[in-house]
Amino acid sequence: MKILVIEATGLSTAFIGCYGNDWVATPNLDRLAAEGVVFDWHIADQPELLRDRPWAERSIASGHHSNGPVVFSPSVVRCADLASFANDAIRAINDATECLWIEGPCLIPPWKLDADSLDSYFDEDDAEERLTPWPDPPMACATLDEAEVVTLQNTYAAVVTYFDAQLGRVLDHVKSQADMLICVTARAGLPLGEHGMVGAPRPWLHAELVHVPLVMRLPNGAEAGMRINALTQPLDLTATFLEGADAPMHGRSLWPLLRGEVPSVRPYAVSTLEIDGYECWLLRSPDWAFHLPTKFPADGELSKPRLYVKPDDRCEVNDFWQQQVDRVDEFERALREFITTLAQTDEPRYPPIDFA
Repeated sequence: MKILVIEATGLSTAFIGCYGNDWVATPNLDRLAAEGVVFDWHIADQPELLRDRPWAERSIASGHHSNGPVVFSPSVVRCADLASFANDAIRAINDATECLWIEGPCLIPPWKLDADSLDSYFDEDDAEERLTPWPDPPMACATLDEAEVVTLQNTYAAVVTYFDAQLGRVLDHVKSQADMLICVTARAGLPLGEHGMVGAPRPWLHAELVHVPLVMRLPNGAEAGMRINALTQPLDLTATFLEGADAPMHGRSLWPLLRGEVPSVRPYAVSTLEIDGYECWLLRSPDWAFHLPTKFPADGELSKPRLYVKPDDRCEVNDFWQQQVDRVDEFERALREFITTLAQTDEPRYPPIDFA
């Protein structure tokens, strides 16, 4: 079975039609979703917004390789430049044999697209209000006013639509290869002013950063139109591609979900990120998102755990930490036990949690 994985950085589910967006044009992603399977709750395990971290150097949290021998070794090609993504990807596909993992394109600022492309979500009314594309917003902690939010989101919408058009060229190039498994996903989403951040200057693991797309077209169009609402993570891709072999670490094959054999493959998802001396962990269940800050610089701001009801609180604005103290204590116990075992072995244990 041939495999093609396209892993963007900064592709947000909130701006994709098959994930519920109704104002950003993503016809090619939506076509792929109609021909394949959409995973509704794919949670990045290490959502880095870095342009220069190669696939082979990712840490154990990413699930692609362990401290031992590499067990999954696709051909890896980096396509960081959005404008040349389609040409680079098609060239790589022509040169590849069985499994090709394309790193890119990168959708984080600065956005180096032509003016007409960036202007596609601005109209005459915007011009009268002096709203124009913002191709180089600061990747920093920032509180944006309403006009800045609109400007930033419209510019990013244009970037997503441009990526979608490039993706369409790639999909057209491989449409005759019916036996190919095609997977489009993202290393991380992109905060655009939510929770006071553009990008990820701090490792706060809110939905806009960790909830990423996963759309998979199976060989010969099997299970076309299927949606899966179980929690999945990037390390599950390795386990899926290696089914029948020894999958690394705590990855879970997605084939039982695709065959309808099980309702879920993991009790909860875990994410982590460390930036500039700050470290945070996330425990994500179908009903809860528990954020646990674990490291701070000596002169840095302190932060308490946070708890949000999911999926109702999509934007994570209502913190239930004080109202759910017992639940917070149980989540923290389980998460710290998971962290401890992760530091000791490639097979960390998922401590049981009573979610009732």
